[in-house]
Amino acid sequence: MGYIMKFSAIFSLAMLLALASTTSVQSADQPQYMYKWKGSDGEIHYTERPPANIPFEKIRMAKKAKATKPAPVAKPAQSVKAPESDKYSAWKKENCKIATQNLDILENAGRIAQDDGQGGTRLMTDEEKQANIDKMTEQKNKYCSEVAEEQ
Repeated sequence: MGYIMKFSAIFSLAMLLALASTTSVQSADQPQYMYKWKGSDGEIHYTERPPANIPFEKIRMAKKAKATKPAPVAKPAQSVKAPESDKYSAWKKENCKIATQNLDILENAGRIAQDDGQGGTRLMTDEEKQANIDKMTEQKNKYCSEVAEEQ
């Protein structure tokens, strides 16, 4: 007798679950509705089932959107330079021009006189001249390459 009751209870539970799952699932193609109605206290109510013996408004719900793949994650940009002010760009162009002129003088002039710091002049040594050529080459490369990149 116990076996039959157990089987009957399990069978009943299985049938109840099967029935519940088939009645609660709606097809994606079927429209879904909500029901709006006013209660006896004057409050507006929204339900999934129409109320009995009370006037109601049937509201069609928008279809649920289908799941889509997430958008790909954007890769970070490589070495993007921020725009510079016009003043800064003009300053770099001027530095390029000065470095180019100084390098031209250093490379093409014979002996170069410079201020001695005591109100007089003195001739630049070959080592000083080469150090200044190296410095002006470095500055020209720096400022003129930046100017070229902007154009």
